Amino acid sequence: MEEVFFVADILSVQRLRAVAQDEIQKWSKGIVHPPSGSSQSSEISSISIEEARQKIESLLPGGNVWFTSGPDEAANWAIKGIAAAQRRRGNKIIASPDSHLSILNAIRSIQGDGEVVASTASAINIETGVLLDAQTWARKVSETYPHARRIIDARGAIGRIEIEPLTLSSDAIILDSETCGGPAGVGALWIRTGVRIEPLIHGSGQEKGRRSGTVPIGLVCAFAAASVEADLKRVTNTELWNQHHSRLEEKIHSINGVIHGESEARAPGITCASIPGEFAEIRLQYLEERGIIASPASGCSSTAGKPSHVLTAMGVDADSAMRSLRFSLPEDTNSRDLNRLIEALQKQ
Repeated sequence: MEEVFFVADILSVQRLRAVAQDEIQKWSKGIVHPPSGSSQSSEISSISIEEARQKIESLLPGGNVWFTSGPDEAANWAIKGIAAAQRRRGNKIIASPDSHLSILNAIRSIQGDGEVVASTASAINIETGVLLDAQTWARKVSETYPHARRIIDARGAIGRIEIEPLTLSSDAIILDSETCGGPAGVGALWIRTGVRIEPLIHGSGQEKGRRSGTVPIGLVCAFAAASVEADLKRVTNTELWNQHHSRLEEKIHSINGVIHGESEARAPGITCASIPGEFAEIRLQYLEERGIIASPASGCSSTAGKPSHVLTAMGVDADSAMRSLRFSLPEDTNSRDLNRLIEALQKQ
């Protein structure tokens, strides 16, 4: 679909990289044979999946990548699968209150007694961009809960931060596709070599018996291609994001806006701000009328008319949270579109 709007929050949409589009088109032509078959065509499919797996594993050494239908499934699998593998110790899992809802809800569904068997944290606070000090977090978990597995939610991390160091501080890493320019409908779970995890989905035993269900070849190949390209362009894109967001944040300050997490280390290309005046929902309508698409700080909670649980967990009052917008500008943002956004924020 042709873009007619300037999307000022690229994390909220699917914007396929050209390499991802190429892979999807390649695997959308003619007949695609399942990798589990015995024909030569099935072998080609199987090899393609393994090559995609190896591309992502090259970014995350020391473990194996298993494909899922998205990061929410990966989160549920990490939490429930690790808990099941440690059931003799207990099924208590801890998470910070600003974790993604898929993590919090997965924990609530199984939370019980006994020893803490896992702890979770987000590599990037996807609403504010605040970064996790992974080494410090991992050390504290190991000191406090000696048998707990460490699960890191790395949504939004590919192409924004160096992800290889996360493997030194985690036993499982949740990965998404769409925030790095891959397609929706696919994600992955990285598991450190030697870590036991039970399957979440039972069936025909795909993914070497770990995750049943036919693997969508086009999606996983597109995900892998996008991941590698995003990582290769990370340093260059960081420079562009820093330029764009510095101008944007200067303007936000000039209209008495508050940038959440500003005093902490943040990932490039993410700005979350409370802006005086109308609630976020009204301001978003105003921006859309001027050809600009942005997002509330939390798309999940905003649809229910509630403030972001992430912001309130950070100590932001509910009123300010309801006035919060997230901006994640495309790396190829031009001066004209950035000026349009800045002028629109100034005028309302």
